[in-house]
Order: sequence, then C-alpha cells, then structure tokens
Amino acid sequence: MKEFFFWKVWSSSERRMVIAGLVLIVLAVLFFIVKTIDPLDNVVRWNVLSELSDISTSVDILQLGQWQYGVSSLSHLVTESFIASVMEVDLLTIRIFWVFAFAGLSLILAALTTMPRFWYLAGMIIFILFLGFSRLESLGVLGESRLLFILTVILYGGVSYYFHAFRQDFGISARIISFLGISTLIALIVFISTTSSHPALNAAVYSFPLWLVITVLFLLVSSTEIMAGLVWLSTSGSVNKGKSGLVNFLVISVLYLLVLVLIFLRNTKQIDWNVTLISPIILALISAILGLWGFRRRADSTGGLIPFRSTGFWLYLGMFLIAVAFSALMAGTANDPVLETLEDVVVQGQLAMSVLFLFYVLINFYPLFQQRLAVYKVLYKPLRFGLTQTRLFGVAAVFVLFSTQKLLPVNQAIAGYFNGLGDLHATLQQFTLAEQYYKLALQQEFQNHKSNYALASLALKQGDQNAGAYYFRQALLKNPSPQAYAGLSGILTQENLFFDAVYSLKEGIQKFPKSGELLNNLGMLYAKTNVADSAYYYVDKSKSYSQRPEIPATNLLAILAKSTDSQLLDSLSQGSEKQDYNSWQANWLAVKNLRQRFSKETYNQNVVQPDSLLSASSFAYLINYATNQAKLDSFPARLLPKLAAKNPVLSQDLSFAALYSEFYSGDKLRALETLSAWAAEDDQKSDLYHKILGHWLLQLGLYDKAMEPLSVVEGIEGTIGMAVANALSNKKEIAVILLDKLQEKESNPAVEQLKQTLLSGVSLKTASDSLLLVATKNPSDVTMSQLVRANPFNAKAVAAASSYFRNKKQPTKAYKLVIDALRYNEYAPEIWEQYAYLSLDQGLLTQAAEGDEKVRQYAEPADYQHFLTRYQPMRALIEKQRAEFQ
Repeated sequence: MKEFFFWKVWSSSERRMVIAGLVLIVLAVLFFIVKTIDPLDNVVRWNVLSELSDISTSVDILQLGQWQYGVSSLSHLVTESFIASVMEVDLLTIRIFWVFAFAGLSLILAALTTMPRFWYLAGMIIFILFLGFSRLESLGVLGESRLLFILTVILYGGVSYYFHAFRQDFGISARIISFLGISTLIALIVFISTTSSHPALNAAVYSFPLWLVITVLFLLVSSTEIMAGLVWLSTSGSVNKGKSGLVNFLVISVLYLLVLVLIFLRNTKQIDWNVTLISPIILALISAILGLWGFRRRADSTGGLIPFRSTGFWLYLGMFLIAVAFSALMAGTANDPVLETLEDVVVQGQLAMSVLFLFYVLINFYPLFQQRLAVYKVLYKPLRFGLTQTRLFGVAAVFVLFSTQKLLPVNQAIAGYFNGLGDLHATLQQFTLAEQYYKLALQQEFQNHKSNYALASLALKQGDQNAGAYYFRQALLKNPSPQAYAGLSGILTQENLFFDAVYSLKEGIQKFPKSGELLNNLGMLYAKTNVADSAYYYVDKSKSYSQRPEIPATNLLAILAKSTDSQLLDSLSQGSEKQDYNSWQANWLAVKNLRQRFSKETYNQNVVQPDSLLSASSFAYLINYATNQAKLDSFPARLLPKLAAKNPVLSQDLSFAALYSEFYSGDKLRALETLSAWAAEDDQKSDLYHKILGHWLLQLGLYDKAMEPLSVVEGIEGTIGMAVANALSNKKEIAVILLDKLQEKESNPAVEQLKQTLLSGVSLKTASDSLLLVATKNPSDVTMSQLVRANPFNAKAVAAASSYFRNKKQPTKAYKLVIDALRYNEYAPEIWEQYAYLSLDQGLLTQAAEGDEKVRQYAEPADYQHFLTRYQPMRALIEKQRAEFQ
C-alpha cells in the first residue's frame, strides 16, 4: 500500500498540498466530463419558437330541445419548434478554466525552481517566450504598452529566481502558495485596470499556444503509462506467483495496440467500420492517472535530475491539471479542430510510443521475463537499449504518423487558434474581424464544424440567409450536428423551400435517430402542410427522446385539435399526460373549448411574468382560460384589462376575452355595453362582435334586441340566429321562411331538425328561472342578488328584486336595478311598474307619470288595471300631502 499512497511518508505540509492537488484534479476532470458530454451544447442552446394558430370553437351555447345553437369564436393553439441558437461563448467556462490554469501553472513554476540551473533557466526562458506570444498588451492594462508583460515577467521570474538561487530550503508548499499569490495578484490587476470588456476570454485566446504545448507535452509524456501498467499487471507477484508473465504481457499489449491501430485507421478514414472502440478520452485519462504513480519510477531513473518528491510529482500534477482544463476549455467552446488534434496526439502518440516501448521492454527485459521476475520494479533501468533513445524514436514515429495525414493535426491546431480569435471578436461585436478569423481557420481545415457554424451564426445576425444556409451545409460535411441541421432547415423553411427543409431534417434524423428536436421539427413541418399522420408519427416519436417532452406533448394536442374527429379527439386527449407547462395547458383549454367541456380548471399563477409582458403561450393560455372558465371564474375580467395596458399589440384580444368573464361571472350590463360599442365600429372583427352580442342577448331573453346585431351577420350563423330570435319572439312564420331560404341554398338535415324544434314551441330555459323560484320562496339579500346577477334584464327577476329591496328600505339599490334593466329591456311593463313605484317613493311625480304611461302602453289591459289599483292611491296620497303642506 505504500506504493499507492507514497505521499504518506512526506511532511504534513506536502501531504496537505498533495490532497489539495488531487482534489483539483478531480474537479478539473469533472469539469472536463461535463463539457465533453456534448461540446456544441456549451455554445449553442436549443431555443423554442412558439407559434399561434386559431381554431373555431363554440363557447356560447343555447340549448333548444335536442338542438343547440352556438356561434363560433376563436380559441388559440400553440405549436412549438426547436431553434438552434447562434454560437456564443460561455464566459463562465473561460473563468473556470483560469482557476485551474493558474493552479497548474503555479505547480509547474514551483517545480521548476527545484530543478538544476540549466533546466530551470531553459524552462523559464520558454515560459517567458510564451508570455510574449500571449500579447498581454491587448488587455489594455496601464494603456496599450507592454507594462503588464514586464510586470508579469518580473513577478514570476523574480520570485522563481529567488527560490531557485537563494532559498532552496523553502518547501514546495511555500513555493506553490507564493506562485498562486502572484497569479491572484496579476488577475486582480487585470480585473481592476483592464480596458477589455472580456479580459478572461482575451487572455485565454492569446495564450492558446502555451496551454496547447503543455497539453501535448503531457499527453506524450504519459503516453506509455498504459504499457507500463500492463507490465506491472503481467509481472506483479500478486497476479503471477511463480509464473512467467511474458505471454500475458504480449497478448494484452497486442490487443491494446490493435485497438489503437483501429482507432487510428478509423480517424484517418482508412476504414469505415461501425464498431464500438474505446474512446481516446478514456485512454488519455487512464494514462494520466496511471502516470501519478508511474512517473515516480521514471523520475527516480533520472539520476537526481528530476527528484520525484520535490520536483517530479508537482511538475506532472501541474501539467495534468492544465491538460485537463485546456481540453475542457476547447470542449466548452466547441473548438472541434483542437479536440481532434488532441485526439490524434492521444491515439497516435500512444500508438507510436507504445510500439517503441514494447520493443524497449522486450529487448531489455526478455531474460527477466524468462526468469519470472518482477520486471516492473526495474522497468526504467534498461540493460541494452536506453529509455531516452526509445522516447526520441517514439516522438519521431509520432511525426511520421502526422505526416501520413499531411500534418493535418498541426493545421487543425492552427485552425483552433483562429477560431478562438474569431470567438473573441464575435463576442466584442466586431463581426467583420471575427468573420476574417473564422475564414482563416477554414483555410487550415475547411470542414471544421466550429468555423462553419460560427460563420453561419454571423450571417444570421447580419440577416444574410443565403450565407447562413451555405455555412450550415459546410458544417455538416465532416462533423454533422442536430443543431446545424435545425439551423439549415429553419432557413429553408423561411425561404418557403418546404421539400428541401424536409429533406435536410430527414437526413439529420438518419444520422441522429434519437434527436427529439429534429423529430419534433419534422413533425411540425408536416403539420403546417396538413399531413396529419406523418406529423403525429414524428412528434409522438420525439416524446421518447426529447429532453423537454412537454413540447412534443403540446404539439400533439394541437395536431389532434386541428385534424381529428370529436370522438377520437376525446379518446386521445384524455390519454394525454397532464403537463405543468403553459403551452400545453393553453392547448388543453383549447381542446376543452372545442369539445365544449367547461369543467373547473385551476388558474396557473405562473403564467404572467412580473413585468406583465406576455409570451405566445401565456397569451393563448389567458384567452382560452377566460373563455373556457367564464362561468366559473371572474378573475380574468379584472386581470386581462390590466395586461392589455401593458401589451398594446394584444390589447384588443385581451379586452375581448375579458368580456366573457365579465358577462358570465361579472357585470353583464358592462359587458353588453362594451361589446355593443365595439360592434358599432366598422372594423374587421365587427361581424364577430355582432354575432356574439346577439347570442348573449338571446341568452338573456332579449329576443327582439338580439335581432338587431344578428341581422347584420352574414352567412349561416346570422340566418340561424335570426330564425331562433324570431321563433322565441313568437314569430315562427318568419323563422320558417329564413330556414327555408337557407335550405334552398344547401340542403342540411340539421337545419330541418332546427325548424321542427322551433315549430314545436320550444322555450329557452335559463338559470334565472330556477333562481327566481328559490328567491321567491326564500327572499334574502343573497338570493335576490344572485337572481339579478344571473339576468339583470329579466322582467320578473328585476321586479321581484326591486320590490324586495324597496320593502327593505333600500330604494337606491332597487332604483339602480330598474334603471340598468331598462337600458336593454325598455318594453317590459313589470320593470316600468317598479320604476313608477320607486319614483313615487322619492316624490318624483313626473317620472312616476312616465312610468304609468309606459305601463299603460306595454301591459295587457287587465295587468294595467291591477297596476292602477296600487299606483293611484300612492300618487293620490303624495298629492294630498303636498297640498296640505302648501
């Protein structure tokens, strides 16, 4: 166990630093894994495009026997598609990278100070050269001068030389902490005084060569660790007691090398085998982790040049940390040419170095294998062929492999550098410069996805659809992505190239059969052309793969509502799982309106954002909720007018929807007056307002009043409305004539059924009828208020309520009821009777006389005589009192 936990014999400060370093490694690896899952997701988001469409529904219904009369109004459906965003750098990724980069750099510099003078000076000179290449003056610290570069060199170089030349007694922990302090100080200076709007990104882009070289060097240094591990596995006493491990070593080594050869051939397109191989990422991580222990034996074999405890471990740990952080940065910026370069370094480096290392092991330790000895203990003490020569030949072999690709990995690294510069200038909104850098990257590697997608993003930002489509197609050549397919199909759809858009999405689905986004988008393309079966198939399939299944669920409801018959719609919609999602709930309410299901639904409190600005889904939900729950919830009548003031474009629609709640659950008079005013205006919705106003008046029993708005409604709805109004007004002959004319144009069994229903003398039953019975038997403020709220224009209801409140000495309330009722029901003698009585109660003889005249005009003679028996004594008493007073 001492070999595994070698740091336990070190000092306490060193042990603490080891633990801190290993924790950083674990965090960096986690950072790398998160960013590598899908590199493109780090810079391209899946946005959702919500679109509104309308369906005709009937929420205003009159039940006439077995026949119902309803007028059509609009409910709103929401359909949603996935839109790949333009490429944007995630600045948080850059900041996290710098945390690990500074830590790794501090470890390397601290280790350099413990090395012999030649290696220390060589290392520092190389480091300073890379600092010069990093263009620190571009950060704009202390002006555009090179003062920051000079300050950085003085701080790092001065402290490192102090430790190297004068304080060799200082422990490694103090050195590391000192360099961490310097790094933090430099970061603070940059943060406080920089003129760059994105200093972290600026510095990361220009220091790219430093991190790339360290990463490549680390990958080559650790490239033989798996082979060394195989030697240990084959010859350690715990595995092979008393047996030669040569055969085992050869078998597993050949298998390992065969895997590397297959990966190399596949990466270089020399084979196209669809086989699952070990990911180069796994190989790199295994090599790096094994190197934490394997590098100790190699350091010990250097004859004191790199002491493991004071130098080797910290140098390796720092390089490990930087390599992982830099790889995560490249994945976090979706810089695929650099990722491919690193993959080539891993695969070709391990292949070339491992072949030479196998030769090194066999030529040096074959006799020891034969003697069944633990070869791993003397692995770095060669007997015939030196380790240095092996590594030199290995590096040469790596370059030979690179040359077989015409140095493509080198070109890809250069392309990655230009991509970084393009990202920087795109983030700074300097699109022309960004475009030039991305095009320079394409000159190095014209098929790289990063440059092409970034150029497509720039084209879209500047409104150039043709260039956007071109670069999206280029992005699909080598490393296709669902986002690029979605971007291309989106442009083709905007250009009305439907079949091209469908073809591109189908091609994308062939390559990414589990892309819920592409499946959903293809389904919605079919839905737009009314190919309902294909639309349903693809959208339903996308539910199984989409990370947001509520979106295809929303679309399925919309497709069913538009293209399915009523029975199948009921069956399929009832089987839909309820979603806590505004768009789905909006569509669910639209389906309920379509099927005339008005059961109670709980209002979604989260549908309106704090700023009161409405999205498409919020708007559709509020409109559909107001109409579906009009009889059950008066809240929309108060809410929607407030939202209309904040959303001027949607103002009319919101205000209109509010009238439904106002009419069915609030102030019917206000709703009628508002709708009457809108209907009087000559606009495109005048016809809709007229027919709904007529229907509401029919519901209130104001049949003669309803004829006026219904008479101007064109089409079958207006004709049927006029027929119903005339029939309910006992003008059945006119109703029959209207329906016969309708049948002459187009025979319809339903119209014939309506005619028979109207001729049978059917009457309209309303809620106020039952409430009148209840209020008459149990008169109270509550029952009377409920009665009048149900129908404030019903003559019997108003008369009963007015008489009740007069007797309760509430003449003001009774008078308001009568005046309001007369606005729309001025021919009802019962209401005029109450008007006359209330006028006499207030001593208003002129108004009382007017009421008397109206009763005489509209009432039956017998009813008028009954009215006079009460009215005349009341008037005579008032006149007598006035005469006595005079």
